[in-house]
Parts: sequence; structure tokens; C-alpha cells
Amino acid sequence: MSQIKIHSLDESNRIRELVALNLTVHGEDSGFWERMLEQNPSFNDPTYHRFLTVDDKIVSGTSLFEHKIKWYGTEIDAGEIGLVGTLKDFRLKGYSHLLMSSWLETMKKQNIPLSFLWGIPEFYEKFHYYYAYPDHGTPYVVMPRSCVQEFKPTMNIRAANVEDIKEIQNLYNSYNADLNGHHIRHEKQWKYYMRLTGGEGKEKQSWWVLDDPSNGYAFVPDLPNKPPVVWEIAAVSEDSLRNLVYRIFDKYPGLEKLYFNHHPEMPVGRWLHHWGAKTRSTEDIWKGTWGGMVRLNDPVTCIKCMEEKFNGRLAKSRFFNYTGAIPFKSDLGNVLIDISSGKVEVSKCPGRANYEIPAEVLTPITTGYRGIERYRENLKDLPDEVFELLNVLFPRDKVYMYGLLYADESFSFSS
Repeated sequence: MSQIKIHSLDESNRIRELVALNLTVHGEDSGFWERMLEQNPSFNDPTYHRFLTVDDKIVSGTSLFEHKIKWYGTEIDAGEIGLVGTLKDFRLKGYSHLLMSSWLETMKKQNIPLSFLWGIPEFYEKFHYYYAYPDHGTPYVVMPRSCVQEFKPTMNIRAANVEDIKEIQNLYNSYNADLNGHHIRHEKQWKYYMRLTGGEGKEKQSWWVLDDPSNGYAFVPDLPNKPPVVWEIAAVSEDSLRNLVYRIFDKYPGLEKLYFNHHPEMPVGRWLHHWGAKTRSTEDIWKGTWGGMVRLNDPVTCIKCMEEKFNGRLAKSRFFNYTGAIPFKSDLGNVLIDISSGKVEVSKCPGRANYEIPAEVLTPITTGYRGIERYRENLKDLPDEVFELLNVLFPRDKVYMYGLLYADESFSFSS
């Protein structure tokens, strides 16, 4: 009988074999995986990586990366499942299931309330991961050069350097404070991203700041054989943004359109549309495409962070002075939403749950990716008034995760 065992990379340092596994399963090149596992500060902790052996041969691997994210104004711990893969001859034997289950148990012990991954459908749902974040690499907005060509710029831009990181980080944090799910990046990550993606000292630049860097920055990787796309951008005012966009066009004299991987409902998106930009794609995640899947490890903790949002939403509705309780159960835990004179308190449901909201509904409405009105057919047992109240509490909201975590040498433009 074969001997099956799960190892952690910090307990059994077999990084070269793990690199070989990822190379075989996921492609890329060995240098990419070595940098990811050894250099990238988001992923290089050996405790993040587990692998399964059959008779001491590494056949499957799965990792859990620990992040801090902004969740409705609160900084919470989040675990990202990644690098899931099994060698072809060892698939359909439950090995990935064993590794996934081990990480779910770890997150439970460590009180990590939320987990996410970027994955395929019809596998992760069995672990209660559901699509709740749009593809972070999609250009949502396209802006023609004609929209800014009559503008008279008053500011210049320059290539950013490591001395600008503090200002860039401040812009990033303040601009995205209301975006549910944005990553809290530490200084080591900023330096790593800038070094690899065309920052200081690179032949081609990708990081730009206004001459006063506290006014705005942009990340525009100039990838070979691809049109430039603004991956990240933040500005303190519409005027700052207009100068920033104008100067980016300046860097590409023949460019007629500029694409933005940017949430269309954020200030930048609204300003761009006001100037004449168009929406290029929606936030819809179509089955089979690359999108963010979320698991509410602890629904009570995740929903409790929404109390302030709930209070504000109720205050603007006919339920502004409502008193009542909504005890409901889900696949991952029971929740009590208790309302007294329009003020909400969220806690663990202490007794019988009167209603049911399955995790496949609770997850996207909690992130804000979908409003609960999309799920009326799934919630036929809810009384009309309860559903209307939940419709006030859980509307569609801005939700987006930036995608620089996997930045690598492919962006460095080295010859």
C-alpha cells in the first residue's frame, strides 16, 4: 500500500521539487517559480506551502498566503489559496481535496475569517468558495486620446523611484479605502513590485508620479506586443487625474486609446466617463473565466464589519426606525442581524435560525459583488418584508481586488 503524507515546506525543505511540480502543472519557467517561492515577499514564507507525497514522491501541492485586506473599513486577515495542482498521473485520487481540507482547518484554528482564490468552476464550490470578485486583469474602461487633446496641462509626470513609495502607498490606501477587498501592502512588497515591474533603474518605466507625487500616481506596464494598460491609478482631484492621463498619453505618441483596469464606479472611472471614456467590459464573471472566489470562513466576523454600512443604508430607507431580528443559517455558520430603532448589531445566532441564506448567495451579497435582489428566486421562503429589509442591507456595492501580488520578472523589460 502506498504511503501518503502531507508536508510543509518549512518542515521538509524540498523547494526544488516543489518548483518542478509547479513547472509541470502550471507552466511558466523554473526561474519564475523560484522567485515566487523564494523572493516575492507575498509568498516566500515556507510555512505558506504544503505538498503531498506518495511513497516520498511529491505529486500534489497547495499553498495558503496570508494577507491583510480592507473589509468594510476594517483591516482583517485573509487567506489566499493558490498553487493548487497535482501531477496528471495522480489526479482524481482526492489529493488536492486533502490539501485543501488541511488549509481550511488551519484557517479555522488561526481565526482567519475570510479566504479567497482565483480559480476554475466546479471544483472549489464543494469547499464553499463562490465567485464574488471580478477578474482583476480586465480593462473596464477605454479612453480615446481625443478626450484630453484639448486640455492644457499644468503638471508634469516623472518616473517614480523608491523614495516615492510612501506617497504612492498613501494614495493607494486613501483612494481605495472604500473598496471592499483591497490589499494592505507593506513596504517590502512595494519595493519588490517596483523593482520588478519597471521602476527605478529600468530601461522602460512603468511607475509614474506627478511632479508632486502626493497628487497622483499610475502603474502602466509597457508589455511587449501589447497596448499599454493602466493597471493602477489614483489621484487626489479631477484636475490631478486629467494631468496624469494627459501625460501618460504623451509617453505614447501614436496611441489613440488608453485602457484602464479600474473599477468604473470609483472616482477615476466616473471622471473618465465624464470626459467621454466608454465602458469596455462589465464586472460579470462568466462561468469558466478567471474570477475571484470567496469563502466566508466566519460569516459572523465578516458581516459584523458591515454594521456601520448597515446603519447608513437603513437611515436612508423606510426602515430607518425598524426594530426586529433576522436570525438565519448558512452552510458556514448561523448569523443574527438584530436591529433596534434602526441600529444594527451582528452576532452569532444563539438559538434557532428562522431563515436560510445558503453560502452561494450569502458570499456574493456580503462582498457586494451582487445585490440580494438577484437571488429572490433562491430565497422564496423569506417573507416579503424580511427580503425587502435584506435588500436594503445587501445592495450591490463596489468590490475589486488589485492584482499586483503576482508581479514578476516578466514585467522587468530586461534584455
